[in-house]
Amino acid sequence: MTRARALIYDAAIVHMTAAWYDAVLERLPLACRLLDVGIGTGSALLHSAEAVVNKDLHVTGIDIDADYVERCKHEVSRHGLDKRIAVRLESVYDHHGGPYDAVYFSGSFMLLPDPAGALRHVVTLLVPNGRIYFTQTFEQRRSIVLEILKPLLRRVTTIDFGRVTYEASFRNALAEGGIEVEELQTLSRGRRRSSVLAVGRACHASPTPAEVHSGLHSAGRL
Repeated sequence: MTRARALIYDAAIVHMTAAWYDAVLERLPLACRLLDVGIGTGSALLHSAEAVVNKDLHVTGIDIDADYVERCKHEVSRHGLDKRIAVRLESVYDHHGGPYDAVYFSGSFMLLPDPAGALRHVVTLLVPNGRIYFTQTFEQRRSIVLEILKPLLRRVTTIDFGRVTYEASFRNALAEGGIEVEELQTLSRGRRRSSVLAVGRACHASPTPAEVHSGLHSAGRL
């Protein structure tokens, strides 16, 4: 059963989330210490295994699904990345590792029971001026049918797709969690929904000297 659930998970979402990981890992600095919230089976991250090694990344991946974590540990070991990727069966609210240079929510953020509370917690695990990365799908317009059906998909697929997410609710959750949006990039767009990458940091964070010099902090991209 464990293997079957993991295979269903990989077949359903990895084709999308692998591209998300590529986009995020490309932005991470060398030797980055990353907390991956909702690592799942690890297949999407391991799709970028070369980047993990070449950029000297050190990843702590957490997930609350025991089946996914079991498979993730197996795959990490099979790729010979045990010293670079640590996997734990743990909720983000209970995690106290770090300090981390970055935190990444790969589609997992709006699945959380208290997204804003998760942000307030992970900020305490970050180094000063650490960044929080999000990849997420947004519905372009209101769909009552999807709002009803999407949570029911778990009964069929065993995968928690959460609830329908709109950009406004995502931004509200970040603001409630004390995070300012530094960048929001559309990765792909369809007729009804888009996939985006967002980068945020704590509202109280001060700019680095390099950012002050470049004008990034005051650029007002959004």
